[in-house]
Amino acid sequence: MNFYAFSGLLNGLAATLSGILIYGRRPDDPKHQAYGIYCLAAATWGFGYWAWQISSTPESALLCIRILMAGAIFLPIAYLYHVITLLEAFRNFQKILLCGWVTATFFFIMDWTPYFVAGIQPIGEFPFWPKPGIFFHAYIVWFGWTFLYGTWLLFQGGRQRTGSERFRFFLLGTGSIIAYLGGITNFPLWYGIDFPPTGAILLTVYTAVVAYTLVRYRLLDLGTAVERGITTTILMALVALPAFPLLLLAQQWFFGTVDFSYSFLELSILILLIFGASTLKVEAKTFITKALFKQRYEQYETVLNFSKSLISILELRDLTQAIVESICPTLGIQWGGLYLRTTQGSDFLARSSFGKEVADLPKMPPRQSLPFGKNRAEQLGAFTLNDLRHLGSQGENRSFVEGLEGLGTEVLLPLINKNRLIGFCLFGPKVDRGTYTTQDLELLTTLSQEASVALDNALLYEELKRSQSLVRRTDRLRSLETMAGGLAHEIRNPLTSIKAFVDLAPERKDDEQFLARFSKVVREDVNRIERLTREILDYAKPNEPFLREEDLNEIVEGCLYTLRIRPSHELIVIETDLAHRLPSIFADRQQLKQVILNIFFNAVEAMAPIGGVLSVRTRRISSDIAPDWVQLEVQDTGRGIDPKDAEHIFDPFFTTKHFSQEHEGTGLGLAIAHQIIQEHQGRIEVQSLKGQGTTFYVNLPSYATANPTSSNPVLGMSSNPKAH
Repeated sequence: MNFYAFSGLLNGLAATLSGILIYGRRPDDPKHQAYGIYCLAAATWGFGYWAWQISSTPESALLCIRILMAGAIFLPIAYLYHVITLLEAFRNFQKILLCGWVTATFFFIMDWTPYFVAGIQPIGEFPFWPKPGIFFHAYIVWFGWTFLYGTWLLFQGGRQRTGSERFRFFLLGTGSIIAYLGGITNFPLWYGIDFPPTGAILLTVYTAVVAYTLVRYRLLDLGTAVERGITTTILMALVALPAFPLLLLAQQWFFGTVDFSYSFLELSILILLIFGASTLKVEAKTFITKALFKQRYEQYETVLNFSKSLISILELRDLTQAIVESICPTLGIQWGGLYLRTTQGSDFLARSSFGKEVADLPKMPPRQSLPFGKNRAEQLGAFTLNDLRHLGSQGENRSFVEGLEGLGTEVLLPLINKNRLIGFCLFGPKVDRGTYTTQDLELLTTLSQEASVALDNALLYEELKRSQSLVRRTDRLRSLETMAGGLAHEIRNPLTSIKAFVDLAPERKDDEQFLARFSKVVREDVNRIERLTREILDYAKPNEPFLREEDLNEIVEGCLYTLRIRPSHELIVIETDLAHRLPSIFADRQQLKQVILNIFFNAVEAMAPIGGVLSVRTRRISSDIAPDWVQLEVQDTGRGIDPKDAEHIFDPFFTTKHFSQEHEGTGLGLAIAHQIIQEHQGRIEVQSLKGQGTTFYVNLPSYATANPTSSNPVLGMSSNPKAH
């Protein structure tokens, strides 16, 4: 095998391994698809080049030349397609790519006729060098233009980027120049110019540069696949280096002669077999385990599925039920129950069950009364009833074991995480009345570790929800404190008119005109007090989030009414523009009122003490995500927000209200508002100019757009709504 054959084989192997590694990782990604096509063209050219150089007849040489030229024909357009996908600009170059693929297809058809490769002839050290046909000249021009244009795009993309991203594009551009300068050393001999094609091996340079870029800068989405691929390549090299001399010695020993070409081919096949075997290792192991060790395989699948099912569950009630409903049917257990420590005390209460009612499971004694120590529980994992009898002593421990016997318990499984007993599971007898095997107990111990971590996370999530609820409740009470002064002022006036009516009515009971006119005034004042009381009580009462179809305009009007009762309202001019036929929203009424009132009160305080104009508008908007959204706009003419504070106003405990003890803020109001709007699948935005005022935008999906059944709302949507 000569140097030229070796260079072709090296290019073919490098392109094949790179293409399989990258395309196989994510075949649905356009970047991976484009690079896979490029590697396919390069591999076709490389292997065809290798086969051409070792051909012994003119006919086989001509066939190999046409095969290698098929790869060379598609190489330029595949390179351009690869570059365009890296730049993520496919839509801008669709027509150019279409023309390129059509041109390449035309040259591919011509490749199998004398119009592209007219024949072969001996030139220098090459006995079978191709003669150019008429269309080969056009191909050379097209090849040069496509390569130059693709490389120019690569460098232009690098110029538009910064830092390491710019460097990786320049690195790819430099690698492509080196590779193609080496590749075009094949063209002079086509025209009788005595210049050997020694640079063909440089095509591997671009493949190596792309591999380095992937490893160093993660240009494509490969995760650790590239690192594993390089590890496999190094292992192959470690196999190849000692194997090749052994193959040569074996040939010399058995045949008395050495054929380097045959030995290299044999080594290449060996490496490919090693690569294929490494990829089939996992599948083969799974097949053998499933066929010969079925019980072990089923246990492995049980742990895997159990872990997957617990990862996505954060609600404690759903999680505890999922644990017992997963374990009992899998192991064929008649019944099971899961106990957790009570919130108020140290006793354990049943939280979920399988095969029994939760109410039928008794309360268990506190932690210190259980018949096993923390360390023994960690070492042994699952306890059978016999284990508990040996551990149990007199008193409460014995009564605990007797209680388990009365229930028909056969196994107790502690749930421990971070050296802390979270709870435990009780399991009854097997469905087939068999005993628990060692493998059953080992599997239960493994499952308990997964369940303990999941339960610990769920308990933390429950605590987080309680804390959030408390913070929101505190924020509402603070708003009520702000409203208290206005409440007294607002109620005083109607009470005065009612009191006057009560005092005058006995004296003027015969004055029908007085009674009719004053009765109307009193009725209006009573209705006013009733509405005010209802709004405040409705706002103050603690309630769990309840999403339903709501009218945003109605909620806004209720908040405006609450705002108008404040004494400071006299200095504020309120302008409203509430859109007619506004789509309904899917929201929690009280949480949304909490957000709107918070914004209103902030606006009024920003305009104190001189007053100003508060503009409140609602409108229908559209976004890139959905066509039907609604928007609440609240604009004030107050002091505005300092630019350095604007990016922090939604941060917890960030406040600028330090100018008096009366108006000092906690920094939680807007943080809570931001969280509530996110949980409603919406966005809250702010625009402000120092000294000119602030505008808040609350964008919410309409009832038709929102998903009422979704338990995981989309947080922080990146839409840019535009008003109709």
